[in-house]
Amino acid sequence: MTPEDMEKVRQIFADTLEERYAGELVFDPIIVTPDVDYYGDDYFKVWLVVNGDTKLLDHEWGAGLITQVRDRLAVDGITEFPSPYFVAEEEYKHWLKWGKFDTR
Repeated sequence: MTPEDMEKVRQIFADTLEERYAGELVFDPIIVTPDVDYYGDDYFKVWLVVNGDTKLLDHEWGAGLITQVRDRLAVDGITEFPSPYFVAEEEYKHWLKWGKFDTR
């Protein structure tokens, strides 16, 4: 996955989240990292750092997030499977402070 593809993925997730959570939550940063699964297939992790009250996350909507973004990704020629992770801002800052945030 090229850096340009990773930026496209980041933007698609940002746009999708903005459509659902405008005025409620901000997701920043959104970090995309390519990876390879147990079977040797390429996929990518998407770390969605939630700035705001995580209780506002709509879990039913979030369960369908992958389905929502896959069509948008396919339009840009991105076929790898996305694996999103919601992370509270406080936890993200804690991971950064202790050097434990591994985006690989």
